Amino acid sequence: MTRLLLKCVKCGATLKQATVTLAGAFSCPTCGTRLQVSASYTQFIGWGSLLVPTLFFGAIGLRGLHLLAAVLAGFVPVLYVAANFLKYALPPKVEIYLPEDSTLNLRD
Repeated sequence: MTRLLLKCVKCGATLKQATVTLAGAFSCPTCGTRLQVSASYTQFIGWGSLLVPTLFFGAIGLRGLHLLAAVLAGFVPVLYVAANFLKYALPPKVEIYLPEDSTLNLRD
């Protein structure tokens, strides 16, 4: 099975998936450009990490406050696994880093 490669959007260098972080910026090892994972991928990880324990605990019969407590307890480990290991199976889209407080809309 071939692994999908992540590439720098500026210089085209191959990025190691271990260096890609979902939160915040990381640098390209070749050109030093600050990069980030797309916001849609981060939202996918977040909502998926909430949906998986909800479906699991709902399927085994928990309802009401018991379901809420179980989902909140299960969210953290599922989010950890998704954030650290899902990037190997479903590589994220990498883009140039744009700080949240930037007034320029350079993504569109």
